[in-house]
Amino acid sequence: MAACAAGRGQPAAQVPAVRAGAEPHALAAVGAGAEPHAPSESSPAERPSLLSIVRCALVLLGALPWSLPVARSRAPLGELGAALDRVFAPMCHRMPERSLALDGVVMPLCSRCAGIFAGLAAGAAIARPRLAMTAWRPILIALAALMAVDVATQDLGLRPVWHASRLATGVAFGYAAAAAFLAQIARRPL
Repeated sequence: MAACAAGRGQPAAQVPAVRAGAEPHALAAVGAGAEPHAPSESSPAERPSLLSIVRCALVLLGALPWSLPVARSRAPLGELGAALDRVFAPMCHRMPERSLALDGVVMPLCSRCAGIFAGLAAGAAIARPRLAMTAWRPILIALAALMAVDVATQDLGLRPVWHASRLATGVAFGYAAAAAFLAQIARRPL
């Protein structure tokens, strides 16, 4: 009888004690070998962590300027597409000669800013290495300086607009910024 109550042939010693008045779904969970809990409670393994939520948000945010032009070219987004495009207006100069076009639609950001967003998405998805902020600071400063050199050489007319260098410096900086931010969240006690 105890083996039947345990379900799946577990010995009676492993059957969890059931509280009087437990909810039917809690009893079903006990039969499956799980601990009973109230309907409003969730175990720590079931709840998403702050780190997981922030990672998902950064990946989605980083993908938005890349997916928006493709979506606008393939679906009639109308005013919604225009509103989403305007979200990026305060962030970037959006000069057409410095912006990429995807599927025939100009991106809502220049290639450098689009690279930063792509780097944020990649950095959030990979989130490695997990260094202390003291280690990230010089990396972030060096990548920001590299981006500044790219801006200066282009704006001083020393070279034409190179989308590859604009994307590369943006991706590198965005990746490091996301990975550093997530490393700090992972270190914080909750």
